[in-house]
Amino acid sequence: MLMTFLDDYEPRPGTLVELRVPDEVIARARHAPVHPVPPSPVQENHLLRRLANIAAGRPQAPWVGLAFEVQGAADTEALAAALKKWVLRHDTVLTWFSAERSADGGEAAGTSLVRHMVDASDVDIRPVTIGAYDSTDALRDHLRAQFQGSTDPLRWPPFTAGVVLRESSSTVYFAIDHAHSDAYSVVLVFHELRTLYQAEVDGIEASLPTAGSYIEAGAEERERAAAIQADAPEVQSWITFLLSGPMPSFPLDLGVPPGESRPSRAFELDLLTGAEADAFAKACREHGAGFSAGVMAVLGFLHRELGGRAEYRGLSVVHTRNDSRWHTAQGWFITLVPVTFPLVEEGRRLTRAELLDVAGAAFRSACKLARVSPLRVAELAGIPLQGDDSSVLPIVSYIDGRPVPGSRDWDAAECNGLADSSPSDEVLMWVNRRWDRTYVKVTYPDTPEAAANVPYFFGRFREVLREIAEAGM
Repeated sequence: MLMTFLDDYEPRPGTLVELRVPDEVIARARHAPVHPVPPSPVQENHLLRRLANIAAGRPQAPWVGLAFEVQGAADTEALAAALKKWVLRHDTVLTWFSAERSADGGEAAGTSLVRHMVDASDVDIRPVTIGAYDSTDALRDHLRAQFQGSTDPLRWPPFTAGVVLRESSSTVYFAIDHAHSDAYSVVLVFHELRTLYQAEVDGIEASLPTAGSYIEAGAEERERAAAIQADAPEVQSWITFLLSGPMPSFPLDLGVPPGESRPSRAFELDLLTGAEADAFAKACREHGAGFSAGVMAVLGFLHRELGGRAEYRGLSVVHTRNDSRWHTAQGWFITLVPVTFPLVEEGRRLTRAELLDVAGAAFRSACKLARVSPLRVAELAGIPLQGDDSSVLPIVSYIDGRPVPGSRDWDAAECNGLADSSPSDEVLMWVNRRWDRTYVKVTYPDTPEAAANVPYFFGRFREVLREIAEAGM
């Protein structure tokens, strides 16, 4: 699967059919009863930021999606039936949230978020023909409007889907608000929806594992967060990170004044072939580091080489699917952990081999914090959280897509993970490992300085990765 921003996606023209929930079902969903489980902590933060962005008139891109090909002109009735069965597999997708301000209306007034759940027997999805599109740009514009307008977590449904029909092949597309899914979860949609569709076409029952409940996972996350106290070692580790230095940042000039942001640009760069990625992973293992830690070791090397830094400070995305119940569940099963390690000791620059050693140890230590919500840490430490998307933190994400169900079929199905970009003042990077290659997707603020410095940095990043893969250290 390719990670593709919507501006770069080029859908092939054809006849557009949307898979819609009927209006009468949507009307009943507005009166869906309250569900006793509140949003998960990360859902709550996402929803409050969404409300703040709406109030500020700030653009945002809170959905995740995908598109893939099926052979021939798709059977739209079978596809609608498959999507309905997919929805019924994942309880979080049956829910929406209402937001109410507390009655006093004063400065201490807060927003209360309440979950509502649609009855499974009410769910219905039907194909609705929109018409023929003979322009890629016009079709992309339609998809953007559909994704932005039909994935609202504050009403139901929070997802949207459709298909572009052609005689030789058809493009199935899907998008959902981030409150109910994450990058890995939406990758799972490819295998599940395609399997359910083929079963409908063949007139058989699909064979899929039972999906876990993100509502249940969120409730457990809230229980863990409530039980953690300020003196817990994990909380102290987070606080030490936050107080021991500046927040992570890109080591070269991005040309964005403090407190401002710019529209984002994106680029993709191949880093390693399949064989080179295996060699890089082997070199990392020999120093007690995994692939993620190896990536951060190289980032640290470049932060020192290009930015003159003596310490690496980063925020890594890690998953929280540690229980087998969540392996195929839709939900937001990721969190951030702080990673820091020295680049210089007693005036001496650490070698690349030493950087792999210290990065591996630092990442293993950081992963122990994955069950501690940074939101709860901020609450216990009295650190005010940013309420909107006016600024973003630079993240480092690594996903090994090879174990994902259906990953061998991504290329043949032209599978694209879709996202949209929001204004930014920092650099975000996603390293994705596939069977044949490892590549990085990068977003950065649209300034002349960033346009020069970011590609230069990642060109050097690729060089060092390949040098380690070749030399083994």
